[in-house]
Amino acid sequence: MLAWVDRVQRRHAVLAFPYAVLRKYDDDEAGRDAALIAYYGFLSVFPLLLLGVAVVSRALVRDAGLRESVVEAIVPPALGATVDEALASLPTSTLAFVAGLVGLLLSATGVAYSVDRTVNHVAAVPRGDRAGAVVRFLRAVLTVVVLLVGVVAVGCLTVVVAALPGLPLTGRVVVASGSAVIAFAVLLACGWLLLDRPVPVRELCLPAAIGAALVAAMLHLGTRLLAFLVAGAGPVYGGFATVAGVFTLLSLLSHGLVLAAEVAAVRHARLWPRAVDRSRPTVADARALLLLCREQDRTPALRVDVSDVPADQPSEVSRVAGQRVADDGRGEQGEGQRVQPAHVREREPDRPVALDADVHGVRQRDRRDGSQHQHHQTEQDATGDELARPDGTAEHQPRDEHRHPDVGQRQQDGRGQV
Repeated sequence: MLAWVDRVQRRHAVLAFPYAVLRKYDDDEAGRDAALIAYYGFLSVFPLLLLGVAVVSRALVRDAGLRESVVEAIVPPALGATVDEALASLPTSTLAFVAGLVGLLLSATGVAYSVDRTVNHVAAVPRGDRAGAVVRFLRAVLTVVVLLVGVVAVGCLTVVVAALPGLPLTGRVVVASGSAVIAFAVLLACGWLLLDRPVPVRELCLPAAIGAALVAAMLHLGTRLLAFLVAGAGPVYGGFATVAGVFTLLSLLSHGLVLAAEVAAVRHARLWPRAVDRSRPTVADARALLLLCREQDRTPALRVDVSDVPADQPSEVSRVAGQRVADDGRGEQGEGQRVQPAHVREREPDRPVALDADVHGVRQRDRRDGSQHQHHQTEQDATGDELARPDGTAEHQPRDEHRHPDVGQRQQDGRGQV
């Protein structure tokens, strides 16, 4: 049964692609990242709302009616009283007010940091290629500013459409469509800012479009859902029912946004079809493993790389039929050779120095016809090394002066390479 399901989903992209997205979501442990986004988003939503209300109140100080309308459009009814109370406690002097705005801006950067880590993790950007602390901080602040502009723009759009006469139903459609367009622009800008790998903007349009649809649906259904959640959680959480409801909505939204990012990653790297029967892995399975290994690159001196392996190497080396993985994570057409899942190379400033290492730890001994064969090594003085093959013939390998001193000993005693 499992083999039949596996064959069916491999043949039909409409089944293979969603399954590949779910597999990558599981491989990346993206549920944890989504939970962190929801947590920091919950901690950042109140400073962000308060920051937006404060800016709108100062900008529309001479038009009280318009100010109230924009504030009502920005702040959910469940949080209106809390935001008003916090706004009244802000200082009135210009210098103190600006200092308070800066503090609110810094308080809202937690969600930007979480999104930064998640985006680069999903895209399998090597850790050594990611931006430093200063750049990440500046990007987080700029991301919060972009989010703030989007929130205020949605509120202003709602007020403008509500002021137009004779648009009861059409006005809702206009607001929903306009909110989706604003959310698309915000998500596209945030993805472009936070991703540490240069990608064409068109590659970000699909996840931004999916996320914009989710955000627009949450904006226009969130009030009803929040009221329903608060009513259901009231007997359990009491006064914290509103908090529980807001956190639930943010959790649903964050999981949806992370899934949208996984869709873009699977599409970009062509990580489908994946195997349902894990004993029969596909090319996409090998490529996904390679990308996970490459993400662990932390220093230019020690880098996880992908290399072709001759056909006479032991069978535990994975075979990738006609595929390689490029530097940007895409799959490329190769020559059908075997590709080692991860090969560690130590690089000197001038030229690479091979350590001849295998990240899988220990090589298993070949078993043929029920007999067990060991790899023996005999050293030659000037010409190099010879390895005994299972068929009894000798394999000549040139001497590597930079090879780790323990490699020869581990090959002799059959424990494999390190």
